[in-house]
Amino acid sequence: MKILVITREFPPYVVGGLSYHLENLYSEVSKKGHNITVIAGRPRNVDPIDSIDIDPNIDVHWIDYPSMVAYHLQFPAFLYREIGNLSIDKYDIAVSHTELPFSLEIPTVYKFHDAKHEGRKYYRKTMGSLMKALETALQPTRSWAAQRSLDLADHLIFNSALTRKIWKREYTITSPSEVIHNGVDRDIFYPRDIENGEFVLFVGTIPRKGLGKVIDFAEKSPYPIYVAGDIKFNSDNLHSLGRLSQNQLAKYYSSAIATIHPAKFEAFGNVILESLACGTPVVVSEYCGAAEIVDDSCGRVTPNLLAGVEAVREIEQAPCVQKASKYSWENVANQTIGVFERTIA
Repeated sequence: MKILVITREFPPYVVGGLSYHLENLYSEVSKKGHNITVIAGRPRNVDPIDSIDIDPNIDVHWIDYPSMVAYHLQFPAFLYREIGNLSIDKYDIAVSHTELPFSLEIPTVYKFHDAKHEGRKYYRKTMGSLMKALETALQPTRSWAAQRSLDLADHLIFNSALTRKIWKREYTITSPSEVIHNGVDRDIFYPRDIENGEFVLFVGTIPRKGLGKVIDFAEKSPYPIYVAGDIKFNSDNLHSLGRLSQNQLAKYYSSAIATIHPAKFEAFGNVILESLACGTPVVVSEYCGAAEIVDDSCGRVTPNLLAGVEAVREIEQAPCVQKASKYSWENVANQTIGVFERTIA
């Protein structure tokens, strides 16, 4: 197939986890003999990360736009201006990872990685009054663009059943849809030959991911809690590790008793798969999409962090690694290709 991929970001211009997801996914799709062209947004205020290697078989066309602020309007507007020069009709299918309020005139799949309408209730709390007023003014345009993309889609992919549920609660969805969970890079995340530490690991620095619950847990936890992220604490039982590379993070995963992720809302939660791939069990809230892959063989889904950690501390590496092995990027690519084939059949 000739596949056209559309996204607001792509390596090396990394804004968030979406870039890594796309590079991993479409490298695997390309390996299976499919022709991949990516039309990617390049925010002018984002610097490239030189350490990321892009598959040379992926053809990337850049669309420059000012910034990620109101990207749901900026990126589609700049894309629409250029799209007439791109001969889209030569592709078998398009897959967009950003909502577009206009038709691409070929079979189109949309993949949803988050739910901004759910997340906004948390990030609004961190805004000043001016930014909050701007966000309030922009929200109707975000809702309009989202509903238009849903109406124009031939097929939808969500990264968790939780994400799909939240989108269905807010919007009218008539197109067929399915869930394809994220994958994990097992060339990076695997059990390291490292001494086991008597600590619990949390990855993140924002309230939506459960930082407040982690701080509360630290007051009664018999284990020190290491936090991967650049943040300062007043508690003797909380230790900030600063920003870590993926290889550094894999070592901490491998050494921890458990990884905790008491998210208030997380569309998926890659930290769950990363920890399992490193052989470490997880304790996760039910409001995290990745909780859907967790069973008693590799972790617990519970709001009680202390009980959860005590329940999983004797879990061995093998069942955790075995669970993660089901979510290789090759498997994700195969499922995704299946959706494309059914869409154009």
